[in-house]
Amino acid sequence: MKTIIIPTLVAGILCLSSCDDFLSEYSQDQIVAKEVKDLDEVLLGSGYLQSSIVSSGPSGTRMAGFFNILDDDVNTGKDSDESSTYVAKAWTQSLQTIYGYFGWQQDVGANWDGTVINDDATTWNTLYEHINVVNVILDQIQDLPHDNEEELADFYRVQAEAHFLRGQFYFTLANLYGKMYEKSTADSTLCVPIKLTPNVEFEFHRATVREVYDQIILDLNTAEDYFKKSTELKDLTYRLHRASIEAVNLLQSRVYLYMQEWDLAAQKAEAVINTTNFYLSSLSALSSSSIFLTDESPEVIFSQGSNNLSPTAIFTARSGDFCVSKELYDLYDDNDRRKSCFFTSYRTDSISSVENDSIALGYKYERSNSLRAHISDAFTLRLSEAYLNRAEALAISGDEVTANSILNNFRLDRIDGYTAQTYSGEELVSQIRDERRKEFCFEGHRWFDLRRYAVCEKYPYAKNLVHVFNVCGDYVGVMYSRTLVLPAYDQSYTFAIPKSVLDYFVDGSMPSNPRDEREPIVDEEEESEDGSTDESVADSTYVQ
Repeated sequence: MKTIIIPTLVAGILCLSSCDDFLSEYSQDQIVAKEVKDLDEVLLGSGYLQSSIVSSGPSGTRMAGFFNILDDDVNTGKDSDESSTYVAKAWTQSLQTIYGYFGWQQDVGANWDGTVINDDATTWNTLYEHINVVNVILDQIQDLPHDNEEELADFYRVQAEAHFLRGQFYFTLANLYGKMYEKSTADSTLCVPIKLTPNVEFEFHRATVREVYDQIILDLNTAEDYFKKSTELKDLTYRLHRASIEAVNLLQSRVYLYMQEWDLAAQKAEAVINTTNFYLSSLSALSSSSIFLTDESPEVIFSQGSNNLSPTAIFTARSGDFCVSKELYDLYDDNDRRKSCFFTSYRTDSISSVENDSIALGYKYERSNSLRAHISDAFTLRLSEAYLNRAEALAISGDEVTANSILNNFRLDRIDGYTAQTYSGEELVSQIRDERRKEFCFEGHRWFDLRRYAVCEKYPYAKNLVHVFNVCGDYVGVMYSRTLVLPAYDQSYTFAIPKSVLDYFVDGSMPSNPRDEREPIVDEEEESEDGSTDESVADSTYVQ
């Protein structure tokens, strides 16, 4: 790879799709498709993010592998039995190597003792590689025949899907490597480079936040237009792992929500709610051990990519593994069906009968170690988001009656015996935000939501985040704990540009984002006998 942004050869990328039987190579770095359906297969094989069969848990060296261990919904587990020597295998597979992300370190690739520095560019590289595939498709499709109705429908659909993917990929990059969208600073704050052509280029600069968001909106609006043209010609059957107009409208709603364009966010969310293709899951029909998110869920609109939380060995709440934060768990009413669908209070296994009073992530995703996870923990779009996006947008823009109605009706489907409530002002917005946190925990939302709440003009909200990292030895359980705090408004809410990217641009034309060095505020000498942290730390975690 000569540059971080552009893969070595376009042909190299497209060959990954195993479509060389219908693509004829005419030069070292250019290939030609003969029909729209050829590029359709390339899009499916190399444009969309693929799912791996087995995940070993959160990882900084896997695409989107760190999205759900950054926020206040997660911590690390510790057996209640101090004599236990059981250590979850997640310690060696995941936890000890992802300390840099979990602890918001300046060098996110560092492991817990600083002896290993892993590459931090996987997510950046992967997204730009897929963007480049999309760019190739959008460029080449213009020259392909689309004379009859069938070809024309596919011609529009493939472009619609390609524009949707590019919009989603840039939206993800912008919210990792750029600051949040603020109207007052969007024209001057740097975000990520924009590349829209398949040509190999060697000069890049970071676009502004406004330029990147403008491109995201342009891509999504274009995708919407093409989907409408396509469906006028051909009935499109819903497919979980391919984009649809509902997926486009829902992502539009989310982007407008981040931009604080409340009216547009509400309008696009309403379009999704009015669809007849999806409906909310009936949680009353699920047992406490039923998997909540599957490929058969009636509310999953779209999903692509892997799931980093699905195996049984991940988020068990055992020593050496991750657990669900008590703060999140305590948000749920006792009769909230999600409490039993998402979590288990402890887990025992054949290795040890020790019960852990920490909370494990139980049944939200498929827990098999051998099956391919169909629902991603980072790139899934669900109908329920449309309801909460619309409620939030209306609440902030002043339509509190409708916002209360949406919130109450949504809770009736999630909470047994729920009694409708009436909220107003900031309390209404806070209730909707809490509902969003409960509904979408461990789906890649919370970290981005905390970023945007902090810059919300009408009802800003920010908090200090506290993570306890339990250091384990080989079969000796927890040796000691480190407590780390990410203060509200800290610049580490934005990731640094990956080191390999900066190393390529030796002339300094690709400036990075500053991040502070972060030391534990409580280490093994200061910690109490029961492994807890100073209560004053927890008490100071909320900042309005």
